[in-house]
Amino acid sequence: MASDYDLLIAKLDGFIRKYYKDRLIRGILYSVGLLVLFFLLASLGEYFGKFGTGVRTALFWSLAVLAAVVLVRFIALPLVKLFRMGNVISHEDAAAIVGTHFPEVRDKLLNTLQLRGQSIEDPQQRQLIEASVAQRSRELSPVPFSSAIDLGLNRRYLRYALPPLGVLVILLFAAPSLITGPTKRLLAHGTEFLPEAPFQFHVVNKELKVPENEDFELEVQMQGDALPQQVFMDIGGQSVPLVRQGADRFSHRFRNVQAPVDFQLGAEGFKSARMRLETEANPMLLGLTMALEYPPYLGMRNTTSNSSGDISVPAGTRITWTAETRGADGMALVLSDSTYTLDPAREGATGGQVFTATKRFLNGGNYSMQPTNRGIATQPPAQYRIDVVPDLYPTIAVEQKPDSLSPRRLWFKGDIGDDHGFKRLAFHYRFTVGGDSIPADQREHTKDIAVQPGVTRQSFFDFEDLDALRLMPGDKLEYWFEVWDNDGVRGSKSTKSATQVFAAPTLEELAAKQDKQGEAIKDELHESIKAAQDLQRDLEKMRRDMQDKKELNWQDKQKMQDVLDRQKELQQRVEKATETLKQSQQEQQSYKQADERILQKQQQVQQLFENVLSEQMKELYKQVQEMLEKIDKEQLQEKMQDMKLSQEDIEKELDRAMEQFKQMEVEQKAEDIADQLEKLAEDQKKLSEETKDGKGDQEDLKQKQDSLNKEFQDVRDQLDSLDKKNQALERPMDLPKTEEKEQDIQKEQENSSEQLEKKQQKKASESQKKAGEQMEQLAMDMRSAMKDDQQQQSEEDMDALRQLLENIVQLSFDQEANLDDLEATAVRDPHLVDIGRKQKKLRDDARLVEDSLFALSKRVPQLEAMVNREMNLVNDNMDQALSHLAEARANERERPIAADKQQRAMTSLNNLALMLDEALRQMQQQASGMPGKGSCNKPGGAGSSSGDSKKMQKIKAQQEALSSNWRR
Repeated sequence: MASDYDLLIAKLDGFIRKYYKDRLIRGILYSVGLLVLFFLLASLGEYFGKFGTGVRTALFWSLAVLAAVVLVRFIALPLVKLFRMGNVISHEDAAAIVGTHFPEVRDKLLNTLQLRGQSIEDPQQRQLIEASVAQRSRELSPVPFSSAIDLGLNRRYLRYALPPLGVLVILLFAAPSLITGPTKRLLAHGTEFLPEAPFQFHVVNKELKVPENEDFELEVQMQGDALPQQVFMDIGGQSVPLVRQGADRFSHRFRNVQAPVDFQLGAEGFKSARMRLETEANPMLLGLTMALEYPPYLGMRNTTSNSSGDISVPAGTRITWTAETRGADGMALVLSDSTYTLDPAREGATGGQVFTATKRFLNGGNYSMQPTNRGIATQPPAQYRIDVVPDLYPTIAVEQKPDSLSPRRLWFKGDIGDDHGFKRLAFHYRFTVGGDSIPADQREHTKDIAVQPGVTRQSFFDFEDLDALRLMPGDKLEYWFEVWDNDGVRGSKSTKSATQVFAAPTLEELAAKQDKQGEAIKDELHESIKAAQDLQRDLEKMRRDMQDKKELNWQDKQKMQDVLDRQKELQQRVEKATETLKQSQQEQQSYKQADERILQKQQQVQQLFENVLSEQMKELYKQVQEMLEKIDKEQLQEKMQDMKLSQEDIEKELDRAMEQFKQMEVEQKAEDIADQLEKLAEDQKKLSEETKDGKGDQEDLKQKQDSLNKEFQDVRDQLDSLDKKNQALERPMDLPKTEEKEQDIQKEQENSSEQLEKKQQKKASESQKKAGEQMEQLAMDMRSAMKDDQQQQSEEDMDALRQLLENIVQLSFDQEANLDDLEATAVRDPHLVDIGRKQKKLRDDARLVEDSLFALSKRVPQLEAMVNREMNLVNDNMDQALSHLAEARANERERPIAADKQQRAMTSLNNLALMLDEALRQMQQQASGMPGKGSCNKPGGAGSSSGDSKKMQKIKAQQEALSSNWRR
């Protein structure tokens, strides 16, 4: 809390402030009066005196100095002290002034201040003194110190300010020329004011400036009531008349102005103010060079162009201009997108100025350069153009060629091009449909391909094996190539090749294609069988015709050549069918995992196709082709007999291959239908779950169900096709009757569609689930029936093969007995007739064996092609043995030939028995590992019966003995 003394001091401070406020008001009144008075004296003196520029200048500055002195003395100093800046009156002085004004205070206030000072100097008496000070302060506190000064008393000083101010106001309204004119001349004290003429000199030119060493046309227009007839110009004391251009216009040309020119216009005794034609530097562009710094990725050496400013450069080039000028202190560089004001970089060799600027260009355009001096250009700008060659996009062209053996093995040949080079080349693929068998992170892939970065035109080769992706039926992927250039300015740009799509066929498409290829193979086989029959008939006819001729002529040779050509065509047919089968099997296996049984069947049928034409047959026809050149009748007839046998073999093997292919086709189609049913069942159950959840769109669910209905109808059509194919077999397979189950499934699907349409989702879900379960059951029934039929067929075939083997072994021994009987019978012995009868019976038995063997070979793929060929040799040797036996009694030389043919027939029978025994063993081994409802309960174990085994051992011993005799 403030003490009484502090309150006393605060009141004194308020008094001091009011004291200086009073001085400030008084100073303002003094200042107004003095300043107005000085101004009136100066204006009136100039008005009447018409002083020259020197007097007016002295008068102006005198007035300014007096004004400054007055303002400082009467206004500035009191104002400063009002804010307690500088020295102000002390508290003691203020106390003296207050004591003078208030009689009751007198010296009390001053004494109080002095007593306060003593308390500070005498610490021992401080408390007593401070108590006295406090008491006096309380006594003085009611006194209003500020009232000692009355600001209203300053009204008496208005007599110094108002009279001069009143005179000024009166003059401004009554005779303003006394004030305005002199004031204007005083302010422009350095300007010469001439006597007013009845006309005025008006210079039309905007400014009196001219570039050095150029002409200047001065244009003057006279204005006023009375215009002069002639105007003169005073230049350096010489009077030069101006050229009259009209009633009020005059002109004068200053030629080759090199320095400023002072002049004055005059007419009829009146003169204008003095004027000055200024000269300014004339900036000029003397030379221009451009340093070109190319982007590093181009690999180009930096160059300098000394030609004109027009230039063409690659995008990203940095251009540095060096312009040499004369008389310029600046340079305006105007580009299409910006403007630069350049300062001189250095002094040129010729004394001019050199300007430099740098800019990197991505786009072309016009630009200009204009030297300036003090911001003024006297020459039109120099116009130039820069053409920027952009870095072009790379180009790519790709040719695709699938592998002849696998359409999923793709070969690519491509050509890429760019104006400067490449950074990267890559092959991309991504799955657009399916790809569920591929990990999610591998459904999109990019593979880099090596390129030569600096070669602008190059080719590349690439191989992609889509087999490695394990594509599933219905999968679809798209692939393309992409090339990046080496653009180091805007960044690498890329170009893509045309996007190719590889669509794996669906199960339905695979089945349809397999049916189509199967029909093509069967048609080819039918044609081949017909061609083989025709060839066999024509060969027999030619052989009989040649027997009646002593020598062969050119026509016989041509007929034989025609037979060989037809045989070659037949061979091509068979090879085409074989290749088609191979490709079909490869394509099927590449998209789905087939059952092991089906794979084994496919391999066996493939081998049958490949073995239709043996290497021995091909060699035989080659030998016949060579014999045609020599036309040797005896040898040709012998080879034609062999050709006849070969044609019989081909016909049988084609027929056998046809039946085996039909069987495989039925088995594979049944397996395919089962796969489709399982997939369809899975989709149907999945749709059932979606319907049950109720999250899917009603219309979308309906469309999905309709799609499944259509797919099942396709399966039904395939089941009908399967039944037709099965019935076309010589021995149809025991497939289940599916019509009733098909109708039940279709009914459930139709119910679900109707329920979805009625928005009965719960019932629809139940129908869908039931349809899926029925589809699964139908697939299981088909697979089970296939396995049961295979087991039953295998058992039946082994029984038939075992019985056939017994018959062949018995026939071999019977043939051996007849051979022994022939060798023990003399030529003229009538018993030869009985031997002939026995041989004929053996031939009839051989026909029965042949029919059984051929029928069995159509069902058992384990039987090699040599089985039927050996049987043909048996028949042929027996036929020849019968022929020679018929002539043996008349010709002694026929008997040993007949014995040889019997021996050969027996050898073929033994070979046949050994091959059948081996085939039986293989079938029994396969049957022992085959799953089924039971096992083979037939006698024989892993071979034949004990009696048959002894016979087989004897046959093997005979074969070894015969081989030894032939080797000796």
